[in-house]
Amino acid sequence: MADLTFNSPLCRISWTDVVHGTQHSTFGLDEEVELRFGLNLDQSFWSSFQTSEFFVQFCVYRFGALTKQFDHDGDTRQQMPGAPATQIWLGLALGRAGQTLFAGSGLMQFRPQIYFLRQSAVGNINTEFAVAPHDHTFMVDLLSPVGGGTDAESLVGGVGIPDGTPIP
Repeated sequence: MADLTFNSPLCRISWTDVVHGTQHSTFGLDEEVELRFGLNLDQSFWSSFQTSEFFVQFCVYRFGALTKQFDHDGDTRQQMPGAPATQIWLGLALGRAGQTLFAGSGLMQFRPQIYFLRQSAVGNINTEFAVAPHDHTFMVDLLSPVGGGTDAESLVGGVGIPDGTPIP
């Protein structure tokens, strides 16, 4: 039987969301959208390393097959939005919801994951990781008249839970 571990001891993904302003669930092909998730870090996480690099992957699936993966990385203390808080949200702001598609439109699933490579004075420390325990389903509607966006992507985030995201 497979082990259903979705995180290591010091970090956990607590919620996921796909949003444009206060709109959730359905987006026009050319409408801006954010793929977001909440990350809870144990208080001891920040003192567990001298240096660390984070690697976050915003994975989008259709019918269980990976259609797009957006990767971002950087120095954990200096470049991860919300650092050094224990409750952080991270997001991928896209200029068009259609950037999540390989072809066509329809129901999509979003599942983020993050891992941390940590080092101490004596070398590498065990990697910390978290994967969302469930997919977050959303719809990209090819026929929607909403649009005008252009292809763009940026890592966004902050402390706590952002406006427009329901409290888990």
